[in-house]
Amino acid sequence: MEQEQIIAIREIYWNIDHTIGATFLYLTVLITTAVMAWGILRDIARWRRGRPANRIGNPITRLLEFTRQSLGQKKVLRDRRAGVMHALIFFGFLTLFIGTDIIAVEEDFTIPLMGEQAGKILVGDFYKAYEFILDTLGLAFVAGLLWATWRRYRTKPDRLDNRRTDSWVLGVLLFLGIGGFLIEGLRIANQTIGGVPVYEQEWAKLAYVGFALATIFRAIGLGDGSPVALAIHPVLWYTHAAATGLFMASLPFSKFRHIIYTPLNTLFRDLQPKGALDPIPNLEAEIEKDEPRLGVTTLADLTWKRRMDLDACMRCGRCQSVCPAHASGALLSPKYIITKLADLQRGDPIHFKDGTVRKLAELNGNGVTAETMPLIGTLIEPEELWACTTCNACVHECPAMIEHVDDIVDMRRHLTMIASEVPQGVKRVLEGIERQSNPWRLPARERSAWTEGLDVPVLAEKEQVEVLYWVGCAPSYDERSRKVARAMVQLLQQAGVDFAILGEEECCTGDPARRMGEEMLFQAQAQQAIETMHQYKFRTVVTTCAHCFNSIKNEYPQFGGRAGIDYEVVHHTEFLARLVREGKLKPAKAVRERVVYHDPCYIGRYNDIYDDPRSLLSSIPGLELVEAPERNRERAMCCGGGGGNVWLERWGERNVNVIRLEQLVAPQPQTLAVACPFCMVMFEDAAKNTGRAETLQRRDVAEMLLESVSGTASGDERGM
Repeated sequence: MEQEQIIAIREIYWNIDHTIGATFLYLTVLITTAVMAWGILRDIARWRRGRPANRIGNPITRLLEFTRQSLGQKKVLRDRRAGVMHALIFFGFLTLFIGTDIIAVEEDFTIPLMGEQAGKILVGDFYKAYEFILDTLGLAFVAGLLWATWRRYRTKPDRLDNRRTDSWVLGVLLFLGIGGFLIEGLRIANQTIGGVPVYEQEWAKLAYVGFALATIFRAIGLGDGSPVALAIHPVLWYTHAAATGLFMASLPFSKFRHIIYTPLNTLFRDLQPKGALDPIPNLEAEIEKDEPRLGVTTLADLTWKRRMDLDACMRCGRCQSVCPAHASGALLSPKYIITKLADLQRGDPIHFKDGTVRKLAELNGNGVTAETMPLIGTLIEPEELWACTTCNACVHECPAMIEHVDDIVDMRRHLTMIASEVPQGVKRVLEGIERQSNPWRLPARERSAWTEGLDVPVLAEKEQVEVLYWVGCAPSYDERSRKVARAMVQLLQQAGVDFAILGEEECCTGDPARRMGEEMLFQAQAQQAIETMHQYKFRTVVTTCAHCFNSIKNEYPQFGGRAGIDYEVVHHTEFLARLVREGKLKPAKAVRERVVYHDPCYIGRYNDIYDDPRSLLSSIPGLELVEAPERNRERAMCCGGGGGNVWLERWGERNVNVIRLEQLVAPQPQTLAVACPFCMVMFEDAAKNTGRAETLQRRDVAEMLLESVSGTASGDERGM
C-alpha cells in the first residue's frame, strides 16, 4: 500500500551536488552558447558579402512551407529509406530537446517563481507520459543513428562521401542518446523516494528502456544504492552535459549546422515559378560598365541566399543520385558543385569528386582569397557546367532547398557573355537564334513551310482568336517534329477550335539562349515575342514545345508578358485533354498498343503536369499505359536534351538519352509516347543508336490521339 501512495516525480539533480551541478550546467550553457553564436554570426557575415536578393515577400507562404518541410519532413521523406532514417533521428532529437527544455523550465523558472510544490512540472500523470514518450522517441533516435552509421560505413550508397567530421557527428549523437539511457537506468536502479525504491514502483516501468537497463544493473550488482553505481552515475551525468555543450558549440562548425541552416534556407526559398530563372538585375546598365558583372565567376558574385545554400547543404547526395549527367559518367555532380563552393567559402580543404582534397593555395597560388579566386577552371571545370541538362531533378530532390541549376546557369552566363568560352555547338545555336531567330540556323521565311496543304490561319489576318497556337522552332524546322505540329492542327480543326498561328512573326522564345547563359539574347527574343503578342487578342496560348510553354508562362512575366492576366498558357497535352473531356474530340478507333509515357522535365518537374498526358492516352480505346519503373512522373529522368544539350555532343561515357530509353523500355512497350519536340529528337537518336528504330515506335501524344479520333495514321506519323 505504501508503494502505491508514492507520486511519480522527477528529482532533477538526483545523486548530483545541486550547487556544483547547476554551476557546471550554467557555465557550460553560457560558454557553448557564446561559441555557437559567434560561429553563426561569422557565417551570416559571409552570406552578407553576397549580392542582394529579395527573399522576404509572402511571409505566410514561407512560414507554411517552412513548417511542412521542417516539421513535416516533406522532402526528406521522398526518399523512403533514407527519409525514415532521418525522421527517426529528427523527431527523436526534437523530442529529447523539448524534454530537456521542460526540465530547464521547471528548475529555472516555475519553481523559483511558484515555489517548490506549485512549480513542479514533472510530477504525476504528466511525468508518467513524459517518461514514456521520451523513452520511445529516444529509442527511435538511437535506432536512426545506428541505421545511419551502418548505412554510411557499411552499405554506403555511391552518393555519400565520408569525411572525418561525419564520425564526430554520429559519435556525439550516439553518445548522447545511449548515455542518456544509461544515466536513466542507473537512476531507476538506485533512486529511492521516501525510502522506497523507485524501481519497485509501477510507474517506473513507463520509462521502459531505462527500466530494462535498471533491471540489468541490479542483476550485476549496480542497484540498491551500490557505491560503484553511485560513482559511475555522476561521471556519466557530467560527461553527458559536457557532450551536450560541445554539440551546441559545434553547430556552426560541423555538419551539425544543417540543423539551423537548412530550415532557415527553406524559409527564404525561391517563391517564383520553378521554371523561371532569375534575370540579371539592371542588365543594360551592367553591360555599359567598364567591367560588367554578368553571371558568376567568384564567390562574391553569388547572392546572399545562394551563399546560404552552401552552408545548408548536408552532403546527402540526393541531387547526385538523380542527375542524368552524373549517371552518364560526366564530370558534373550537382552535389560537388555545391560542396566545393561551400568548402571554399568556409576556408576548408576542398573535396573534389575524384576523391582528391586540395587547399586554396594549391588551386590558384598564394595571395588569392576565397572571395576573389576565379571559380571556373580552378574549382569547377567548364564541362561540369555544360553537361547540365537543367532538368531540375537536383533541385526537386534537395531537402535543403538549394538552387543548383541557378548557380550552374549563372556560371554559364559568365562563360558566354564575358569570357566568350563556349563549345562550338553552343556558339552555332546562339548565332542561329541571333541571325535567323531559330537554333537550327534555317531561314526565318521557312518557319511556316510545315503548314503546306493544311489551310492554317495566320493571326495577322484574323487579329483576334480564341487560341494562339505557338508552334515553336522544333515543330517549324525539325522534320520529325513537323509531323506533330501537323497532327496538332488537324486536331484543333476537328474540334472546331478558333485558332491561328503567328507564322513568320513567330520567333524563338529564347529558352536555349537563356539556359546556355546568353541572357542578353534571351531578353531580346522575349521582348520581341511579347511585343508581337501584344498586337493581338487571344484567350489561350497553346504550345507543343515544353520549353516554349515554360518560357511564355513562367519567364516572360519578368519582362512584361501577360500570361495569367490577359491569357492563359497551356501545354498541348493539357489542351487536348480538355477537348476530350468536353467531348469536342472523341477517341473512337482502338489503338491496341502497350505505351510508356516519358515525362518531359519542362512540363513535369517544372510545371507539375503529370495527369493530363496520362488521362489523354488513357482515353484512347485499346491503349495499355505502362510506367517506367521508379523513374516516372516527378522522378522521371531527363531525355538529355535540356540546357541546350540537344545540340551538343555527349559529355559522359554514355549518352543520357540512351540511359533514359533503357529505363523506358523496361516494361516492354511497343510505343514510346512523348510530349516535347526536344524529347522526340533525343529519343529518335537513341532508338537508332540502340537498334530499336524498327521495334519501338516514337510518337507524340497528339499523333496518337489523332489516329484514334480520325481513324487513320500514316507510317510516318507512327514514327517508324
